[in-house]
Amino acid sequence: MLIIIMQQLPDDVIGIILGFLPDKDLTPITNVLKSLYRSNLVWKPRVLKRFGQIESKNYFGEYIWGIKLEHSTFMYKRAYTYGCVGKKVPLIKPIFPPAIYDLN
Repeated sequence: MLIIIMQQLPDDVIGIILGFLPDKDLTPITNVLKSLYRSNLVWKPRVLKRFGQIESKNYFGEYIWGIKLEHSTFMYKRAYTYGCVGKKVPLIKPIFPPAIYDLN
């Protein structure tokens, strides 16, 4: 029932609702709404809050990249502390395509 109601709402209203959800609760309900869940309207404020000022065309990709970079940095520091760094290959930032659904 909730899925049917969400699909009938305008995209602007759904975007505002998604803006209030925590990051872990942003899982797409249907494939129709997936592009809206990954839109810059939802992810731009989250990226700016967590990582600072970043200019991008795809803030969902930037958020995922930032999480991977934080994890890689943490793992390197931990391995360095233990004295077993070894040969590490640095992460290469991919070029993100523009967001599929962008209200800006």
